Amino acid sequence: MIRLSLASRTLLSPILLVTACGGSSGGSSTTDLAPSAAYAARTSAYLEHCLDRTDATQGSIYAQACTAYAGQRDYHVEEIREILAELDSRHGSVDFHIQPLLRVVYFDRRTPSLPDDLRADIEKTLLGFKYWLDEPGSDDLVWWSENHQILFHTAELLAGQLLPDDTFGNSGMTGRDHVAHATELLDRWLDTRGRFGFSEWHSNVYWVEDLGGLVNLAELAEDDGIRVRAAMLVDSMAFTLATNSYRGLFATTHGRTYDSKLLGGLNDSTREATYLLLGLAAPGSIDELDAGDFAATELATSERYAPPAILEAIAAEAEPSFEHRQRDNITLEEGPGYGIGYEDLRDVMYWWGLTGYVAPPVVEGSFDLIDTYDLWNGGPPWDGLGFLKPFVGSPLLEEVASALAPMSRGLVLENANTYTYRTPHYQLSGAQDWKPGSWTGQIHIWQATLDAQAYVFTTYPGGSEGGYAAGAWTGGFVPRATLHRNVGVIQYRRPKIPILDQVLFSDFSHAYFRRASFDEVAERDGWVIGRKGSSYVALYSQHPTRWAEDNDFELIADAKENVWLIELGDAESSGSFADFVAAITAARVTIGESVVYDSPSAGRVEVGWTGPMTVDGTAVDIGPYPRWENRYATTPFGEPRAEIERGGEKLILDFAKPERRVVGSAPG
Repeated sequence: MIRLSLASRTLLSPILLVTACGGSSGGSSTTDLAPSAAYAARTSAYLEHCLDRTDATQGSIYAQACTAYAGQRDYHVEEIREILAELDSRHGSVDFHIQPLLRVVYFDRRTPSLPDDLRADIEKTLLGFKYWLDEPGSDDLVWWSENHQILFHTAELLAGQLLPDDTFGNSGMTGRDHVAHATELLDRWLDTRGRFGFSEWHSNVYWVEDLGGLVNLAELAEDDGIRVRAAMLVDSMAFTLATNSYRGLFATTHGRTYDSKLLGGLNDSTREATYLLLGLAAPGSIDELDAGDFAATELATSERYAPPAILEAIAAEAEPSFEHRQRDNITLEEGPGYGIGYEDLRDVMYWWGLTGYVAPPVVEGSFDLIDTYDLWNGGPPWDGLGFLKPFVGSPLLEEVASALAPMSRGLVLENANTYTYRTPHYQLSGAQDWKPGSWTGQIHIWQATLDAQAYVFTTYPGGSEGGYAAGAWTGGFVPRATLHRNVGVIQYRRPKIPILDQVLFSDFSHAYFRRASFDEVAERDGWVIGRKGSSYVALYSQHPTRWAEDNDFELIADAKENVWLIELGDAESSGSFADFVAAITAARVTIGESVVYDSPSAGRVEVGWTGPMTVDGTAVDIGPYPRWENRYATTPFGEPRAEIERGGEKLILDFAKPERRVVGSAPG
């Protein structure tokens, strides 16, 4: 039996809206929004693509949800059994894989298609799994980051709903007990993300995992309060994708990312979700998309969640040109004002979701949490810290963390103010003035983009090689990045850090500027200037630069401190490429206590290591910003209610009620 496609479901939307609102307790609820015809067509095409997957994607655990949804029986049984073994081992990121497995079982309950023995083995694994760190049993699972938290809480809720009267062997709790336990944890995660945005802001890696948990909740949660808030968070992610993407590329700052997403061509893990949700970056053929993508397989097999059509309209309308400001996250100091302290273990886990494990005010609570749940014997990083166990409760922890503040606090994903300026020819986007001088991991601060191959950014390597820590191209030492429209000033100053300063850290900053990706490149007077089609980008270094010998994209400035300037232009506004080069290289640049740049397009730009950024004497707004500020929404930060408006139509997202609805009518 093949279920109705979303295109067919659109015709039955009045019936679906009546039947989709079952639930238990979560306060007032809102009926589901019917899919637009365009969204229905995209998801239906993707579902067919998923069901017709080749041998290369046949084994994807995520693609098995398509099989179950369609009521088919051609499961990749070997892959499912490998996942069951992973879950039973309690090793690694198995919370990623339990989401599609749960979706398979839910669909199998509607239309039985699993082999009986496999169904029994799946339920056995679900009953024996460890769903949170307060349960007994050893493991080396990753409980602490934002995306892992939502995945574990979602898994616990859905498993408890599925088997409400069964006793779960690891915890000794019934399914209903697990639902209650997960509901408390989900309430806080959903509400804080609804008010503050995401700690892993604009992650072109981990947003796919967040979507995996949230779409599962929006489709399968029985509690209306949870289901509606999950749907609203997916909406807010779609709005952020619409306002920060350039030609479908999530070409902005990233709260967490990998080298592989930035080098050799932009490669966002959010590509499939961006296309399905908003229609951006339509592929030449559906076959270009990953048939086993985590978020896309869930969106294509959901009957209760569809993005509001107003977001698709905004994405299309804002794609050519846009200016956008956005804030995500609170600072450590703001926590108590929002009822989030540093000692209660639930609060400590909140800060862990912002990678604030060893931040000075949190570190004592962190070690208390590690000791309480005996994480000394778990996986990395805690299993290597057993020698510090005698310091639990000692004030020495905070003293050491304070001495290493550029690192201990630098890792915390707090208070990111995103600025995005987009034209038909380019996009400049980044985190304004984000923790200058800090040492951090997996962060991407700014980017100037002409297309998926021609783009520019800079980093200051943190002395580590790959992985989570500060590598060559993500994280490292954070600049003071200040952006205004098509111009940016990027200042690097490496702080001195006791003991580690001479043995770990590098002494240079560098730029990603792949000359082969441009049609034309000019190098003159400290500037490297590129043309792609009719779009231009110019990059300046305060100190002399050299090209790396072992790759074709790295421009290196050998100096502990350096200022980089960025300016973008195009043939329409800047004249020919020769005109642009001449104007840029003739512009005066003075670097002392402040940077002064006489931009040919913007005027006199002036900014120091602290204080305002001014353009022709007028201060530029570099934050803190509202939650969202653009022509469609101005949402105060920290408020539970947002309104997104286009023409006479308004999307209301109210996490306090909760309420998700569209009022008015779309412009003709």
